[in-house]
Amino acid sequence: MELTQKQKIINAILTFIQYFGFAIYLYLSPWMAEGVLLQLIEFAGIILAIWAVFEMNKSKINIAPQPRKNATLVSSGPYAIIRHPMYTSIIIAVTPLIISYWSLNMFAFLMFLYLNLILKLLFEESLLKIYFAGYKTYMKKSWRIIPGIF
Repeated sequence: MELTQKQKIINAILTFIQYFGFAIYLYLSPWMAEGVLLQLIEFAGIILAIWAVFEMNKSKINIAPQPRKNATLVSSGPYAIIRHPMYTSIIIAVTPLIISYWSLNMFAFLMFLYLNLILKLLFEESLLKIYFAGYKTYMKKSWRIIPGIF
């Protein structure tokens, strides 16, 4: 599947915003939440990310929205329930930091990152529906980010 010029630009912008924004957040903020409960939630997000990467490595899925050539649809592990567990893991790992180190500026910054994740996953799903014949069926059996909600 060859991306159009417009899709390549959208792909580059959304990916850049996600990684650059997350890097800035990690540079400007503490990495560990305060309190055992919030640290456990943060750790759960990190574990989910590791599990998702492990499952994703069984295919040739790309961390950018477009699938790589000869990729296979991953629907095992966390992907059996959540279509975008990497995005879920970011939300789970970062939300305790917002709670621990509350500031309106950081909250606004993270809401911008979360909005970018949603836009990126919608763009990604539009490509995956074209690339994988079974993606629409997979969508009916899984949640985008948060089971039972979205």
